[in-house]
Amino acid sequence: MAEWYTATPEGSDRLLAAWPDAPIENEELCASILEVAQGQVVAYAPEPTADAGEWVDGYFIVSPVPTRYVYAQLQQAINLWNAGRVSSAGDLGDGGFTFTPRPLDKTIRQIIRPVDGKPHVL
Repeated sequence: MAEWYTATPEGSDRLLAAWPDAPIENEELCASILEVAQGQVVAYAPEPTADAGEWVDGYFIVSPVPTRYVYAQLQQAINLWNAGRVSSAGDLGDGGFTFTPRPLDKTIRQIIRPVDGKPHVL
């Protein structure tokens, strides 16, 4: 299991290793982006069993944190950062090489809630 990414001085090396363009020069902004991403991941995650964690600040915190949640937090933080830097047209990049970041897009949702391939019958 893994630990959530943080913008603290102790966590910045780990964050920069995974996200070299992280805005760590502004610790408050970076921490906010990571916290928002973590909150979105936790809110979207499937309901855990009662013995899987505890309630903290209105969120049910799973302990230990699944690695896929931490990876989704990182990818969502990158998407949030990129979404804040887009042009007025909603694109990021120069010339013909642009893309539109979509926070909590399909790929990130599937990281949090993987498709199990089993049919679900009601």
